[in-house]
Amino acid sequence: MSEENRKKLENIAEKFLVGKGEVSDVVIQNLKEINKLEKEEILPALNYFAAIEKTPKTLLHILKEIGRHKDRSSSAILIELLTSFKDEKDQYLKIRCAAANILGHIKDENTIIPLMYVMNDREENYKLRLAAAEALGKAGNSQAVMPLIGIVSDDEEKSVYLKESATKALGMIGDERAVEPLISLLDVQKGIINRFTYLREKIVETLGKLRFKKDRRMEALRNVLEDKSPHVRASAIEALCEIEDAYIIDIIKPMIYDENECVAKTAVHAVYSLEDKDGLLRLLEKEDLPAICRGEIHEILDEEEDDE
Repeated sequence: MSEENRKKLENIAEKFLVGKGEVSDVVIQNLKEINKLEKEEILPALNYFAAIEKTPKTLLHILKEIGRHKDRSSSAILIELLTSFKDEKDQYLKIRCAAANILGHIKDENTIIPLMYVMNDREENYKLRLAAAEALGKAGNSQAVMPLIGIVSDDEEKSVYLKESATKALGMIGDERAVEPLISLLDVQKGIINRFTYLREKIVETLGKLRFKKDRRMEALRNVLEDKSPHVRASAIEALCEIEDAYIIDIIKPMIYDENECVAKTAVHAVYSLEDKDGLLRLLEKEDLPAICRGEIHEILDEEEDDE
């Protein structure tokens, strides 16, 4: 930065009372006038403000303004904020999480390594690690695939929430390398009803969204239809609907007889999604159709008639 530009930014900061330790509400009120600057001055000023402001509430407001721009020129200061304040973790946690979130939206490949570093640091607050994992998913960079798989597959990783975020991120990136590790993890946890139930739901959901190895995903999701958790079974039905294959409907239809009402209703809606009204009418012809499914079908048909 040239001395001239630095002096200009210092003057702007002086005008808005940024970096002076002033009461946050006063500074934030002043910052509402920032749009009165020349358009090309606004983002450089915000980036400079983020570098010199230390009051958490004011700094968080500045980051929200930076987030509206989603510009790569902000990457350097955001990385600095993400990786700083380690001795003041609680006070600046929201700041660091906000920086991670914005970095995900910016999609700058230079931010991937810092985000991975934070995600893998077990000394960091789990909320920040979650934010870093989700940011990697939003960034959509394939460099993050193996580290994310590592988080999901690591038996020593204690944060189930982080595993869930990493799984979600893998679905957002959509890389073929994620398919087999996710399927393997499902096999390992098959039938377990515990705190990992929601993780299995996330894995199932992600397998439905990926667009690779269709036969392997279909086979895995079909096996999940026998899971002990009704939530996981319902998620498997919804994930199967994401796969374009003529045989999907034959896999889903038997689930209308599931002992759990929620699962059975999910199967009914899946049939409607895949075969429209005609599929529901064919189900109504079944003499052994469970009453809960029959009632759900009539509700769907009534709603469709009202819409028409």
